[in-house]
Amino acid sequence: MTQASTILTLSTPKRALLVTLIVVLFALNAWAVYTVFTSRVQIAVWDFHPRWLGLREMIRNGANPYDDQVTLTIQKQMYGRPAHPDEDQIAFAYPLHVMAVVGPLALLPLPLALALWFSLLELSLLAFFIVAPWAVDWHPPTWLLALTALFILGLYPDVWAIILGQISIVVAAFIALAWWALQTRRWQLSGVCLAFTTIKPQMSFLLVPMLLIWAIYQRRWRLVIAFAVTFGALILLPLLWLPNWPLEWLKAANRYTSYTIFDPPLVMLTGSAWLAGAIALLLLAWTGYSWWRASDRQSAAFDWALAMIVVISGLIAPRTSQANQLVLLLPLFLVFTRVTRPGAIAAVEIGLLVGLWLIDFTLLPPTSSPQHMVWQHRLISPILPVGLTLALLRFSPLPAGKVMGRE
Repeated sequence: MTQASTILTLSTPKRALLVTLIVVLFALNAWAVYTVFTSRVQIAVWDFHPRWLGLREMIRNGANPYDDQVTLTIQKQMYGRPAHPDEDQIAFAYPLHVMAVVGPLALLPLPLALALWFSLLELSLLAFFIVAPWAVDWHPPTWLLALTALFILGLYPDVWAIILGQISIVVAAFIALAWWALQTRRWQLSGVCLAFTTIKPQMSFLLVPMLLIWAIYQRRWRLVIAFAVTFGALILLPLLWLPNWPLEWLKAANRYTSYTIFDPPLVMLTGSAWLAGAIALLLLAWTGYSWWRASDRQSAAFDWALAMIVVISGLIAPRTSQANQLVLLLPLFLVFTRVTRPGAIAAVEIGLLVGLWLIDFTLLPPTSSPQHMVWQHRLISPILPVGLTLALLRFSPLPAGKVMGRE
């Protein structure tokens, strides 16, 4: 039994005590962040402020968060002026059911909302660290687990995700929990977590349909029903404020593509959206074929297929960046299950931890340069998804071969 499983099998009084302890520690952490930082420094966190302000305008004033006037308000608060045409317009471009996570914070003053948001990101990062290794059945020795904790905290994409206030950390935790729940046959929990991953579609646009098709084929109706009920509630809740929000979101998403630099890594590497699409289709076809032909479809090959779907999403997701790549550590940990020497794993973690920062410090333009973000994305974003694609293809489960991960 894993540590994560042990938590869920605690008696009711012990579980209540654990939940109380988590809430108290979360509150103390938020108070410390507020006292030391957010109450003293006026900041507009890049990936949180547009969501907070857009939802605040909608909930308090009945405004459309996708409206140009709300966008102008966001720009004035973050830039101090309207955005230039060649700048990031920092508009509200998320699906509106993101309010299920951010909405309660929109009712609070910005300093307090920021303190709670950063605390939620820290909690999500901790949850990912606890759940992700168990989800893929990786059980490193204690010293390596401690190194992995430092690896997660210091990895270049994760640090930037924290600095930017990226909701991708929360979504990565939901994906890890959904994966673990699948492996432990907690179908309702997996369905609920899977529904919450849709608040950032770039990270789950392949994973959600794959798992729903698998669940229907396997007649895991509790997963399907839990997903449908949760997703339905998430979609319907914003209709109370904006009845046509799905259409408004699609318009905003279309505008978003015109002012953001974040092309999919595979498009950047090939220089062609058509060629990138063809490669992605081949990878998806190979994933489906290998999974279907594998000798063990319920455990090891299933993990491998999930990992490939997560990595392929990272290769072709529209308008994605390195700040979304915490979730790629799930496939990385799955690769680690095939490595027999802990020292080799430690070398990989240290190499990634140090190497990505060296690229930033030595090869990129100065951080004050407007080209820094462009080169940062082009040089760093492809490294993890491309490397993991090659590693996973190396261990593709074949009919007569030993499949990856669990036996």
